[in-house]
Amino acid sequence: MNVSFKQTLKRIIPKLLHHLYNRVVSRGKIASIYGDWFELDWKKTATNADDETWKKVYNVSWEHWSQQDLSPLDLTKIEALVPENVTLLDAGCGDGYLLAHLLGKGRILSGVDLSETAIRKARERLGNAVNLQTAFLEKLPYCDKEFDVVVSAHTLEHVKQFGAAVSELQRVCKQRLILLVPSQEYLPYTQDYHLHFFPKNEDFLNRVNIPNARLERYTVSDGLCAYAGDVLLLVVDFA
Repeated sequence: MNVSFKQTLKRIIPKLLHHLYNRVVSRGKIASIYGDWFELDWKKTATNADDETWKKVYNVSWEHWSQQDLSPLDLTKIEALVPENVTLLDAGCGDGYLLAHLLGKGRILSGVDLSETAIRKARERLGNAVNLQTAFLEKLPYCDKEFDVVVSAHTLEHVKQFGAAVSELQRVCKQRLILLVPSQEYLPYTQDYHLHFFPKNEDFLNRVNIPNARLERYTVSDGLCAYAGDVLLLVVDFA
């Protein structure tokens, strides 16, 4: 089912019916696809879960999940925004997929993720080319303005404390902040662990709340990556 057809269905089907279908039918389908390892009710339990539970959930996820959220178009757009000869942090780097595409051009790259499993996979992909650490975005282990560029792609929709995570990303960034999130409406059962939703441009701009942010919306087609739909790409220059 292509993206435009899905969007047409959402406009036609009443929202209440759409949510009822999601709770009754989608929940069962997702359970049958992923099995016992997938935390079906993470949207309900995540806020009250402690740090160790968060780590466990995402470690298990990275043991089972291999398809990338970033499309070739996402990679091209982010690459075009990253200058040569800069220090860069990929916050929520996962298995190092984006970092691998940013290697070279005199860049000094670092990555951070809460999942030890993801970081292990990133080390296997990148070797010693990138400095990698485990940490939550809400508590980054870096100095103020340590990086010229900070990128966080398909991550902020997952975090426990959105405002704290954005503040930390801004704190460690010296020149350019690049944020990419999916533009989705809330549904209780989806094939992801998303906790924050930005159906409109203003939803993301208001939550980030950084002056002079530039926002671009574009569509990722089906079949290119794990995510298909509209994407919001936000850029802030501090220098």
